[in-house]
Amino acid sequence: MFVETAWPPAVGRRESLRWEALAGDGSDRRFFRVRAGDETAVVVLGPDPAENRAYELIGRHLWRVGRFGPEFLAVDQGLGFSLVEDLGTTLLQDEAESAVDRDREDLYKKTVVVLAELHDRGGQGFDPDWCSQTARYDRALILERETGYFISAFIRGYLGMRVDEPGLNREFGALAEAALAGTETVLMHRDFQSRNIMIKNGRPRLVDFQGARLGPPGYDLASLIYDPYVRLGDGLQSDILGWYMAARSSTGRFDPENLRTALPHLAVCRLLQALGAYGYLSRVKGKTGFERYIPRALSSLDRLLDQGPLNYLPKLRRLVREAAGLTGLVS
Repeated sequence: MFVETAWPPAVGRRESLRWEALAGDGSDRRFFRVRAGDETAVVVLGPDPAENRAYELIGRHLWRVGRFGPEFLAVDQGLGFSLVEDLGTTLLQDEAESAVDRDREDLYKKTVVVLAELHDRGGQGFDPDWCSQTARYDRALILERETGYFISAFIRGYLGMRVDEPGLNREFGALAEAALAGTETVLMHRDFQSRNIMIKNGRPRLVDFQGARLGPPGYDLASLIYDPYVRLGDGLQSDILGWYMAARSSTGRFDPENLRTALPHLAVCRLLQALGAYGYLSRVKGKTGFERYIPRALSSLDRLLDQGPLNYLPKLRRLVREAAGLTGLVS
């Protein structure tokens, strides 16, 4: 059997293996914690060969350049199996919700340092051919998989609303231009939120990185600041931005003003993607637990769209307000 033959040699002798199914999240992959004596590892079983390949190649790269994710112990692409380091059970989401203010700040400061290191070093030696979807975060991706996804999966699919497509499409085109204008290119995780960040031995480690690609650093930062899974106050959101700017300040190519300018536009893109995902997972996949995060995502999006730099999106702002009223949900 794959796991028995691939088990890390540190175990010393072959033990009877004990398997524990782990809860997945939004993907179709399956996860198992495998125990042999006092040693544990995690088996990841994926049904999509292209995604499995990206998971391995990007994962090995992240381990090599900065120990950002789990160590890969063995892989069988033919079977769709990966045996990886066990990062434990502690999510940033859980820690952030239960921690007192000072501990919460410390957790997020450590997470921001990891993010800055990922953006500084992650692109070194990265091959875009490893990506299973698109190699870059670009205009086409924004229009298809974020703004388009929001309309098809959330507005129509989840809420059953009808929309004025021509007017919205013009705004979405302007949003994509503003989000990408003059941005630095880094290796971005693209789903950098508290359920994809594990805390092991006090250090944040990344999971669910198979969608990583080249793109603007502000997207990952917006994903953390406007994370629907954790309620962050304005003060901590501002601190996260400040910590990131300080951590990246020694990078010659880093432009802090450009980051500030692009951030609200990228945050809108990110929240539209999240709402599309929640609609799809709830209605199509039957994972209704994601519905609880819709109010916070809508509330954050509504507040963002009230900002001056985003006043070129009046139709989207009205649509978001209508959606919030239709759901009857309170953030």
